[in-house]
This record gives sequence, C-alpha cells and structure tokens, in this order.
Amino acid sequence: MAGGFWLRVAVAGAAVVSLAGCGKADLAVLKAPGCPEEGSARPAREEDRPAGTVWAWAPLFQAPEGTPGEGAVPGLTDVVSVADGGHTLVAVRSDGTVWSYGTNVDGSLGHGSRERHYLAEPRRITGIGPAHAVYGSGPTFYVVLRDGTVAAWGSDRFLVKGGKREGYAGVATPERVPGVRGVAAMGPGSLNAFALRGDGRVLGWGINLTDVLGDRDGTRLTTIDGVRGVVDVASAGGAVVAATADGRVCAWGGNAHGLLGVEPRGGQSGRPVLVRGLTDVVQVAGGSDVAYALGRDGTVRAWGRGASGALGDGDRSDHTSARPVRVEGLPRIRRIAAHGLTGYAIDTSGGLWAWGSGLTLGDHAPRTARPVRIPLPGPALDVSGHHAIVGAR
Repeated sequence: MAGGFWLRVAVAGAAVVSLAGCGKADLAVLKAPGCPEEGSARPAREEDRPAGTVWAWAPLFQAPEGTPGEGAVPGLTDVVSVADGGHTLVAVRSDGTVWSYGTNVDGSLGHGSRERHYLAEPRRITGIGPAHAVYGSGPTFYVVLRDGTVAAWGSDRFLVKGGKREGYAGVATPERVPGVRGVAAMGPGSLNAFALRGDGRVLGWGINLTDVLGDRDGTRLTTIDGVRGVVDVASAGGAVVAATADGRVCAWGGNAHGLLGVEPRGGQSGRPVLVRGLTDVVQVAGGSDVAYALGRDGTVRAWGRGASGALGDGDRSDHTSARPVRVEGLPRIRRIAAHGLTGYAIDTSGGLWAWGSGLTLGDHAPRTARPVRIPLPGPALDVSGHHAIVGAR
C-alpha cells in the first residue's frame, strides 16, 4: 500500500516537472484541438476493386543485372491490389490468391525460406486467402483477408506477431496477426502497424517511440483512443494521419516535421489532434515524415517534410511545413499514394503523376520539384513503389 502511494506521488511529481519544463512546441501540441469523436460512420470497403495488369517502370532494388526496367510483369494479370516493399512485390488477384516476386529479404517472398535469393517470375503464396488487399512496409507485408482478419509475414517478426516480442528472425510464411479482426484497410509503418476496423476505430501495435500508439507503455495490440469515424488511415513515419467521415484529418505521434499541423514544430502527442486547414478530405497517404490529403474536389495537399520535393511546392531543399500546402500542377485527382519521399496521384482519366524523390521512379524521375506524368499503356487503377495496376484502354 505504502509503496503504491509513493509511486503515485513520484509519477505526479514527474508530471509537474515535465509540464514546468515544457517548451513552446510541447505547449502548442498540448493546446491543439482534439479530434472530434462524434459520429458512427464506417469506412466504405472496396468490395469490387477494378482489376488490371501490373506494370513496372523500374526494376526492384537488388534485382540481377539485366532485369528489364519497364514493362508488364509476366503472370500478374487480373490484379486488384499491390504492395511494393522496394525489394519485393506482393499482389492480390481478383480470385483472392496472393502472389510475390523479387528479392527475398528474411522471408519477404512468403514462400517458406529466409535465405536471400531472387525470384524472377511471380509465384503464388500458399496457405493464405481468399484475400481482399495487400499492404507493405519495407520487407514486411500484411494481407487483409475477406473475413476481416490480417495475415502477415516478412522480416519483422515483432510486427507479424502483433507486437509480441518473440525473437528477431523473419517469418517466411503467412501467419494470422493475433487479435486483429473486423479490418477494412491498413496503414503500416516501418516500426509499427495500424489497422482500420469496419466500425471506424483504429488498431495499432509495435514500437511506441513517438506516442503513435497513444500515451501508454507496451508494444502489443491496442485501440487508439480519441479518434472515431475514421474512413482512411496512413502511417507517415513519426506520426499517423487519419481521415474522418466528416472530411477532417486527425494526426497523432511526433511533430518534429509538423505532421500534427502544429507550430512551432516539435513535441509529440498520443492524443489525436485536428490538423488545421483541411476540410472535405476523402483519402490520406503517408511517406517518410510527409503526409498527403485528397479533397473531394480532386485537389491534393501535403505537409511535413519536403526533402527532394516531396511537398510538391517547387522546393527540393530539406524543409518542412506544418501547414498543408496544395500540390500544384495536377489535374483533378481521384486517388493518392506515397512511397518514401515520393508522392503519387491518379487523375480522373487514369493518368499517373509523381513528384519528390526519384529513387523509385527510375528514368521517369522528375527534373523539377513539380509533378510529372509517368507514361503507362493504359489507365492507372492503383500504384505502389515501382509498380502500377493498369487497366485496359
């Protein structure tokens, strides 16, 4: 009893000292408006995703010399979802089967081996399905199954196991993430993973370095408090961004790059806060400490880190903006995506646009800090890393 009393006194004292030592950035985050929690809207699950052929415009990282740099990936037709981890690509076909090709990084191909080797032609991953969509973060992949559960595999055993510390070796075959159910979509990061449930709540697990799992200890699966009615979620590096059914955007985690939309930059918050200046948003995307929001009017806005032109504001320097700025030079957009410091947008005619780092764009890397169009043989349906799903003309 006495020990518990003094522990509480010590914790309270630490909190007072912490508040007394808060800088301007910390106080600004503490005063930021919270994320509205009213409403019971649910994310619309894309049950009938359009199918197409996977087209690559640059080889995967560490592909053997002489690997074709651009063209259709043999065998990947009738595909509805792709995730490019840089070294490995995973695709879901309309029949619910899952396929992979590229370099095996500690089990990232999902075929039972952790030895590094290159698979030139896609091969079906057995023991999984029927699948709805695939998401990736580097060499770790997550597949949302049609029953709302999630299967995962790859180099980060910690994340595959739902934040349970169980050795460091990769997981070479798909395993169900324990406790994750009712999932509609995902937004994984490099050190943590986030799943959007069909009821509009967000689940998270992994490393809680910048309070992205909330103001709590531990690494295991948890429901993020303070945000409801979410229709889309994305990890943006040190923070998480979420679009709500009323068109607003909430963010939580680190504000070093202004991802919480709070100035002065700095501090962090496990409490989701409202990102000012964004309304009528229908989708969000996140890269390496940069975030994007798609408005219902087809415009795209960016905030966070602008290195290599990631903000699409004409500036290639390593600068930041806590205020969402419009990405200029784009037509009306219907879908956005991000990979590292590269932003992507698909216009209403299926044209694919990109800006920022040219690392994943190969010969199509922008020569300015403005969006450029990537030529494709047909309309783009979705995009990830070096790959797009292309529909028939």
